[in-house]
Order: sequence, then structure tokens, then C-alpha cells
Amino acid sequence: MPRRAAAVTQADIARAIRAMRDAGFPKVRVVMREGSITIEPGEPVEAPAGRRLADREHVVVL
Repeated sequence: MPRRAAAVTQADIARAIRAMRDAGFPKVRVVMREGSITIEPGEPVEAPAGRRLADREHVVVL
């Protein structure tokens, strides 16, 4: 019985983590629930000079 293809791959998660770090979030949390995976900022940080971070939420679309 063959396996079905993964909905989200390890490469997708790594890409999202790199994007969050590049956006100014040094700590990233990966939340895995049944049927979904969410990548969230680990804790609020200061915006780098000349950049503005969202007040409460940052969404990275793959």
C-alpha cells in the first residue's frame, strides 16, 4: 500500500522558519495539530532599524 504525498514537507517548514527569522523574529514556534501546522513568532522583539513589525501578528505565506 503506497504512502500518500505529504501536505507539508520539512523543506516547507524550514523555508517558513527562515522567512520568519529574516522578518526579525529570532525565536520561532512550530505548532503541530491534527491536520495543520502553524509557524508563529516565539516572543515579541524590537524591529530592526528602519523596519516596522506588525503589532500582533505576522503571516508567512508559502
